[in-house]
Amino acid sequence: MTSFEPGSIQYQKPEVVSLIDAGCHPVDMHLHTRYSDGMTRISDLLSYARKNQVGVAITDHNEIKGAIEAVITQKDLLVIPGIELETREGPHLLIYFETSSELEDYFQDLNREKKRIGSQVPENLPVSECLILAEEYSCLRIAAHPYGYFGINRGVLKCVEKQMLPGVLDHIDGFEVICGGMSWNLNHKAIQYVQKYSTPFTGGSDAHLLSDVGSVLTGAPADTAEEFLACIRKRENIVVGKTGSYLRKGATAGVIAWSFVPYTGSLIGSHSRAYKNRITHTLSRYSAKFTNNQVLQNKEEDSSENR
Repeated sequence: MTSFEPGSIQYQKPEVVSLIDAGCHPVDMHLHTRYSDGMTRISDLLSYARKNQVGVAITDHNEIKGAIEAVITQKDLLVIPGIELETREGPHLLIYFETSSELEDYFQDLNREKKRIGSQVPENLPVSECLILAEEYSCLRIAAHPYGYFGINRGVLKCVEKQMLPGVLDHIDGFEVICGGMSWNLNHKAIQYVQKYSTPFTGGSDAHLLSDVGSVLTGAPADTAEEFLACIRKRENIVVGKTGSYLRKGATAGVIAWSFVPYTGSLIGSHSRAYKNRITHTLSRYSAKFTNNQVLQNKEEDSSENR
């Protein structure tokens, strides 16, 4: 039976009714929809969440359309506006906001900074820059699956161990201790870390399929996004859940891979256009330089002939 003990992390299947009876609001804090690499429509997600009595935080990769749509269309669910950012060094960041307007403002800041870089191929910002940009907002900055994945630098703590991100922990508010897409070993390392340093923590299913929603929950005695995030900051929340089966992980991997198919052509196209422009620019520079040199040479030859 799932119990509500503030500050506890329970590696077991959640029992939503027990949490609700204990005065705890359960929320899946890590979800993906059709707006990034998931398969789920917002309307289906909200119906499913309502049926299963859980709140949701939609955290699509580098996108907020799903989160905004959910906030606008929901009626009686707790929806926490969020985003999962991919960064230049590799780690993923989960950032949660008290209001959708703050999420939108932050997203504009990110895009403005990307444009300032001036690259024709969209680039992710460095970890520290993503975190520092969020400091002026009432938000919660969480390191997603901090030790994941094997062989890939997708976790903040994994990169910290490699001494890749000096000073980054000064700008992190907490860590995801149970991620449904991670192995037990990697989740256990994250649990040990937050218990050792008494840092805020969250958990979420990392669902890309509707059936995975609610398999990992963060619970707190709160009814609004503002109250919920405040409970997490004070470690007055719990996390309960467990990693998905190999069958579910395989299905998720297939969904993620398939989600990139429609964008492959446009992605290749954007890269091709960028490289074409760079080559054209380079050739133009050399052509202009050659022309100028030729003009100077002709002038020198004319001058010699006149003498």
